[in-house]
Amino acid sequence: MKINRRQLPLNALRVFDAMVRHKNIKQAADELGVTHSAISLQISNLERLLEVELFDRSFKPMRLNSKGEILYGSVSHSLDILSKATNEVSAGEITGDLTVSCVPGLGANWLTHILGEFLETYDKIGVKLFTHNWKDKVVIKDVDLAITYGSATHAGKVVNLLGHAEFFPVCSPKLLTNTSLKPTPNEILSQRLLHDSSEETWVRWFANAGVNNPYLGRGITFDSAQMSLQAARAGIGIAMADNATVQFDLQEGRLVRISSLAIPAVHPYFIVTPAITGRNPAIPALEAWLLQRYSEFTL
Repeated sequence: MKINRRQLPLNALRVFDAMVRHKNIKQAADELGVTHSAISLQISNLERLLEVELFDRSFKPMRLNSKGEILYGSVSHSLDILSKATNEVSAGEITGDLTVSCVPGLGANWLTHILGEFLETYDKIGVKLFTHNWKDKVVIKDVDLAITYGSATHAGKVVNLLGHAEFFPVCSPKLLTNTSLKPTPNEILSQRLLHDSSEETWVRWFANAGVNNPYLGRGITFDSAQMSLQAARAGIGIAMADNATVQFDLQEGRLVRISSLAIPAVHPYFIVTPAITGRNPAIPALEAWLLQRYSEFTL
């Protein structure tokens, strides 16, 4: 018989756990605050539901048989996890270590800047952060939380939408004679353009600006948005960026936005986490915080 989540006999499983630990009906009943007959009834009902016997009753006291040992291992572990999470929430604090992975541009230019705020709120959480290429799905296999770009398909994982970025051109103020100047698309095209991975984003931006088949031969192509933005900060050319990745650059004057025209990214950002069962309680805390912070950059 297959039992789904809604059918789980939680009370009977708690009784089963207490019975195995104490090896005594009286002590199990005392711990749970029920009668001896209630313990016996719950065990009988559990075995009837599972359609298997869990104890070898030829021994006194009863001992687990092979099926009972399998079930007890999982029940005991699950109750420990629930107890730990309940105690942490009740105490008003969440603890644990998190391994977090993020695509490089968003990780270096946004996540590293704001992560300190999260750790001030949850000061008992430790974080190990590294980056991964957005096309590489293998590296996120063993992390607690990954911020990915591209596909929403990650087998065996929980995937939630973080947001869909919109790109616009930015450059160092030193490239402009007047920092408030908004150059025309053709004037932008006359400058050195900076690309991350390919020229595709610039081609789409110029198409939306009414410039078809632009000549992009003077540009530089990098392997990541982190490098193209760093080149823009150095005054080498004009790069594509989104609000999250250049928030602090715009606030502090290292970069300026030179056009109100923006185009959507080809793919969204997603948050990828392990399956719900047995998750570190620090994971949903970080996920909820990231969703809130990223929502601030909706254009």
